[in-house]
Amino acid sequence: MGIFIRIGIGGAYEGQGIRTGDYKEPRYSMMVEDDYLVIEVEIPGINKEGITVKLVGEDKIFIKAEGDGRKYLLIRQLPVSVTVENSQAVYRNGLLIIGYQLRVRALVLSDDTCRRARC
Repeated sequence: MGIFIRIGIGGAYEGQGIRTGDYKEPRYSMMVEDDYLVIEVEIPGINKEGITVKLVGEDKIFIKAEGDGRKYLLIRQLPVSVTVENSQAVYRNGLLIIGYQLRVRALVLSDDTCRRARC
């Protein structure tokens, strides 16, 4: 079971209908499943060759898609830090699904913390 993050109110997504110049922000959702952040983006009417996906740093995504007179742009801060290692992406029937592996940071416990937790 993962943590599901839906952007917006009442089932509507924050990006629905927002425009930046000629670009429309697509509908999207994000969900943490096991060790991955799964991002689903609706970009119908686009060939996969017209899609650009970039990870900016460890916690921001940039998706640009163009084709058949349609233009989509999504730039969002991610709720967790991720890495491109072992990442996966699939585009089928207008739905782009991206899985980024979560970045795990080392946790250092002091002797005092360990005694209180009975390590």
